[in-house]
Order: sequence, then structure tokens, then C-alpha cells
Amino acid sequence: MRKLELVFKSEEQKVKTLRLNYVSGTLDNNALISDMNRIAALKIFQVNGMNQYQIPLAARYVDTKTDEIFDTRNEDKKQK
Repeated sequence: MRKLELVFKSEEQKVKTLRLNYVSGTLDNNALISDMNRIAALKIFQVNGMNQYQIPLAARYVDTKTDEIFDTRNEDKKQK
């Protein structure tokens, strides 16, 4: 699964990451910077009055691959 990680600095000067699933693989650098600035300006992610996503730092795609070893969740369905 491909995820998008948006990395910000909080008002407390800590690095915070906002992870989004099911994102387009064709996002534009300028559009992402603009959108991250809009997220920061909205100040909707606050903890104790401190904006958690204040300054955009980075954006990156993260690809995860799952190699299943076993999964017994569907065995009951197969036996019926």
C-alpha cells in the first residue's frame, strides 16, 4: 500500500508526521507545499492549544509490502 507522509514542525518545535492512506501517486510538489501550508494555517490539529502541524518540512511516499506467512481467518469459510 502506498501512503503519503506529510512532515511538519509543531509549535513546540517537535517533528510531527501526518500519514494518509490511499493517495494519488501523481501529486505535484508545488500543490503539496500549498496544501501543507493550508493545513498549518487552519490550526485544526491542536493539543493543549499548540498547533501540531505548524511548519511544513517534507512530504514523501511510503510503500509498504506485506508478505503473508499464514492467515487462518478465512479457513472457516473455505470448509463450508
